Amino acid sequence: MCTVSFVPNVRGFHLLMNRDEKRARATALPPKIVDLGDHRALYPSESSGGTWIAANDAGVCLALINWHKIEREPVEKIVSRGRIVSELAGKTISADIGNGLTSLRLKEIRPFRLIAIVPKEKAITEWRWDLEWLSERKHPWSTQHWFSSGFDERKAESIRRSICEKRSAHGIEQLRALHRSHAPRRGPFSICMHRDDATTVSFTEITVDNGTVTMRYKAGSPCSDSPTDKKSL
Repeated sequence: MCTVSFVPNVRGFHLLMNRDEKRARATALPPKIVDLGDHRALYPSESSGGTWIAANDAGVCLALINWHKIEREPVEKIVSRGRIVSELAGKTISADIGNGLTSLRLKEIRPFRLIAIVPKEKAITEWRWDLEWLSERKHPWSTQHWFSSGFDERKAESIRRSICEKRSAHGIEQLRALHRSHAPRRGPFSICMHRDDATTVSFTEITVDNGTVTMRYKAGSPCSDSPTDKKSL
């Protein structure tokens, strides 16, 4: 389960992500700066090195969410979806991100949706992989939200989208409040998600402001008082 929010402004944009996982999953590592050829990227990671969100020094951001509506599984071995973002994090144009995706061994990767924000193109592209086809969708450079849920994805999308539309968050404080939200009630469908077996395990906030990229990362639920790690490019 995850919720991703994108909100542009005159100076750049904000990208926020709640990462929802099983409580038994190992705690991820905080963001670090990684050199990737001609560029540097910033992202949190699993102990294996994979990640679900990244930003680079060109302001390009990637966020990956599972696509639970597609219930197919790879026929042969399974490769972690976490490698997708870490392998593409140094790309700076949409075409290169798309080409990089097609070069991966997708047949070994479970269904996913990859969201790419490319500021110099004013482009938001969403790639969807369903184990048969890799499709591409372009979104307008305007407020967008994406949702995934392994509990009941269709219902979660409907409830969370309704909450986002009612809140109409634009400023960063409003967006943070949205990602802390327990509406309509604290549970499996609230944006800050809580279940007996799963919860929102981290909150990542990326701000691109006139070329400066700042990532704030909180290990734990957005509603918790756990500290926030901040790094910039």
